[in-house]
Amino acid sequence: MTRRAVSRKTPGSSKRGGKKDSRTAGKRIFDVAADLFYRESIRSVGVETIVKQADVSKISLYRSFDSKDELIVAYLDRRNSEYWDMIDRLLAKKRDEPRARLRALIDYVARRSTSRGYRGCPFINYTAEFPEASHPGHRIVEKNKQEMRRRLLAFANAIATPNSRQLADTLFLLIEGAYASSQTLGGRKGPAAMLSAAADALIDGQLRQ
Repeated sequence: MTRRAVSRKTPGSSKRGGKKDSRTAGKRIFDVAADLFYRESIRSVGVETIVKQADVSKISLYRSFDSKDELIVAYLDRRNSEYWDMIDRLLAKKRDEPRARLRALIDYVARRSTSRGYRGCPFINYTAEFPEASHPGHRIVEKNKQEMRRRLLAFANAIATPNSRQLADTLFLLIEGAYASSQTLGGRKGPAAMLSAAADALIDGQLRQ
């Protein structure tokens, strides 16, 4: 009678299991870091705080991210992609109405920037902490802001205003102002609450020219 060989494995010894554990730890690290970066600021949150709250070792962090800078870039990249995914879903409901689509975008910014607990635009927050243009996160910030500017110009062209670029850039400044003022004179009684009305006045003024 031939005895069948018995394979003995210790928990976590398989290569596949190790990869799964690594992915789980990496996701937990990222989620904790992203929350802390937004709520408490990026520079004030150290690696030690992240690994402690994620309940992982420091080596687990560096297996997933080469450095804190890489984690910062991943955070900004995720915020950028999630922002535009959400905007696309919102605008899809008004597919053939350019002014209504533009108003939906403006209204979203107005609601967001006047909501309780809002901590401001994560990209503006980042640039305030990292003014040096050489920091790798700046390319994500520029990507986000250029996409906003591009979309506003596309809306202005679709509405057929006489000076589309001027309108787009003025709307861009209004949006940036709403984001910035949310941290100084925020809330529903702050100036950001007037964003939609100000945008309508600008568009109407352009169309009357």
